[in-house]
Amino acid sequence: MRLTKKSKYAVRALMELALDECGTPLGAYEVARRQHIPERFLEQIFGDLRREGILESHRGAHGGFCFAVSPEKVTVLDIVEILDGEVRPARCSAGGTCYIADAPLCATSEIWDEARVALESVFGRYTIAEIAAKERGTRAARANASDDEAGTDAASVPAATSILG
Repeated sequence: MRLTKKSKYAVRALMELALDECGTPLGAYEVARRQHIPERFLEQIFGDLRREGILESHRGAHGGFCFAVSPEKVTVLDIVEILDGEVRPARCSAGGTCYIADAPLCATSEIWDEARVALESVFGRYTIAEIAAKERGTRAARANASDDEAGTDAASVPAATSILG
């Protein structure tokens, strides 16, 4: 199983929508700009998520997308399964059949099934709201570091001026 850009971009875009807390719908263009995602591709992703009931869209001058369900209820697993299909590292996992024609399932199918369960567990553990909360903290820390750096520069300017003055 390989995660596609579609799933990865979707999680990033949904995180951005959750950061905005949908006070007003956010346009695909704005989300694409903030997350460096190709806009046309994001529009397709948002269309898929709208059809699945994760997002709702609003038309008009102040239109855009926002969550149809709470971001606390949307997991990474939900998004991966909607956009990339079931999490199955091998065809024989999750009760599938062997890729070798007419062969019975072998001991390796247990390994693939264990991997599937582990992936589902990890992806199912993280909600879009949790990812957004973590990102909010990261952005706040970056902003504080930037403010501190700017404050240091500003503090040094008067001292230099007084020496010259």
